[in-house]
Amino acid sequence: MTSVGLSAAIFLLFQLFGRWHVQTFPAIVINYGVAASIGWFLAGGHQTFAEVQNQSWVPLALAMGLLFIYLFQLIARSTQEIGVTVTSIAAKLSMVIPVAIFLIFDAQDQLTVQKGIAIALSVPAIMLASWKPGESRSISNWSMPLIIFVGSGMIDLMFAGYSGPEHMTRVDMRYLFASLPLITAFLVGLVWHVRTARVNAARLVPDAKTWLAGISLGAINFGSLYFLLETYDKVGIDRSAVMPVNNLAIILMSSGLSVAFLNEKLVKQNYLGLMLGASAIALLLWDALNG
Repeated sequence: MTSVGLSAAIFLLFQLFGRWHVQTFPAIVINYGVAASIGWFLAGGHQTFAEVQNQSWVPLALAMGLLFIYLFQLIARSTQEIGVTVTSIAAKLSMVIPVAIFLIFDAQDQLTVQKGIAIALSVPAIMLASWKPGESRSISNWSMPLIIFVGSGMIDLMFAGYSGPEHMTRVDMRYLFASLPLITAFLVGLVWHVRTARVNAARLVPDAKTWLAGISLGAINFGSLYFLLETYDKVGIDRSAVMPVNNLAIILMSSGLSVAFLNEKLVKQNYLGLMLGASAIALLLWDALNG
């Protein structure tokens, strides 16, 4: 539940960036730096890294940081060129990838009737909950949404696959696991920002509002990632059910908070999607508690 709340807070904070006139990309870079620093400090820094640097998940986590920063840029571009609805659907439906893989390859993860119905409900739930009226639905380029879908699914799969006690034998390893991709994303993003600022003769050092937004986002971002890893390890739910529950719960909470605090208007399709999402969560939790 903590991971869901923090993830919903990220969603709300991004919505406020436009109102506060925050420089989005520099804030994202600052966010990665803050989140990576928190994880590195809590993990014990160089000492812990030296102890686990030969683990199979270390190079994978570092490399995944490239996907973090690349997907962010691609999501921004897709939102501008194709629309918010298609982009958000592509990102949120990525849960299908880890769900399908765990159901196929994890002998301890069984497909039940309740889980099957819930997963089937989650697809229209996400599409309807993400629906925004008035956006263009003429799609001529599916490459960007497809890459977002696959890339987000790969990130979800990595975190789900390596978060268990067979890989994370100590809590400091979980902190490190959460921080490594953020370190890569920060370094790549920093180089990208400096290069872009020089090419465009733009301001290199962000303003105070951007720093405050980036620091706040970084603290929340690390917390959401860490508690998601804790969820995979501690909550008694099959891994194929965690991601649908998590994604759908984030949509439900974010929508409720947006309506309550940001005066966001929902259409009937959104309410139908939220109802389907709530039903899917109830089925998955019922399956877990009675399994």
